[in-house]
Amino acid sequence: MKLICPCENLFSENIKSSLNKMFKCNFSNLNQKKFDKIFHNYEIILLRFSHKLKFKKKNKIKFILSPTTGTNHIDKRYFKNKDIKIITLKDYKKFLNTVSASTEFTITLILLTLRKIKNILKLKNREKFIGSEIYKKKVGIIGMGRIGNKISKILNAFEASIYSYDKENKKNKYSKNTSLNYILKNCDIITINIPLVPKNYNFLNIQKLKKLKKNCILINTSRGEVVDEKFAVNLAKKKKIFYSADVIKNEYQKNISALKNYNRIDNLIYTNHIAGLTNESILKTDNFILNKFKLIYEKL
Repeated sequence: MKLICPCENLFSENIKSSLNKMFKCNFSNLNQKKFDKIFHNYEIILLRFSHKLKFKKKNKIKFILSPTTGTNHIDKRYFKNKDIKIITLKDYKKFLNTVSASTEFTITLILLTLRKIKNILKLKNREKFIGSEIYKKKVGIIGMGRIGNKISKILNAFEASIYSYDKENKKNKYSKNTSLNYILKNCDIITINIPLVPKNYNFLNIQKLKKLKKNCILINTSRGEVVDEKFAVNLAKKKKIFYSADVIKNEYQKNISALKNYNRIDNLIYTNHIAGLTNESILKTDNFILNKFKLIYEKL
């Protein structure tokens, strides 16, 4: 069988070496257009969020390997094909609790925004980048799953006042459960940590975003589609809120110049979907996916 990976630089040497011994592999750094032209000729697809796996009715695909929790980069129609095995990190909760990259990056975005790091990079006068502290800030966490829980524990060490909202009413000892309405109207910092499932599309819509207090910091390391992005960006342009996001809506359709324009906005930080990418998390998730794949492949 043949394998293609269009984003070689986003994978560890360990998984590349192991798969090269098993298959005829094409590890490359391809743009989306080149990938679209050839992927259907391969039996195994290995990719992360950098590429969209579009649907082609005529294909040779037998396995799709993606060491990610989200699957919106894989066309839904592949999941309906019983002849294709799709292996991701979704639902492996015990393993995912050992991965901390996205949690740490959410904290990084909070600190980057509070301390006005964008100003440090472009301004000389110190008074222009006098920032704020997490200490005693009201922080709202939307979604108390794996990442939300870890964030609350870390922010507790900063002595923040932590409030949480979860549709399933999940609780932990570091936060006070409250309504979404309270968080939107009262919190200085809000992190959104919910999965991209159909019911969460446009979860923070215009009506909800209008409730944010002035100068609120909104952190999004979830997915661009869970927020009304156009309105959130507009609020940032008007300097009513700070919007710091690792993700954007329709990221595979955005061109480079459009993304650069986002970071020209003073009250907006966009970091190009890198929250889950650390050397440690890449190696750990690569090995997990590789082992799951080997178990299935050896039984064929």
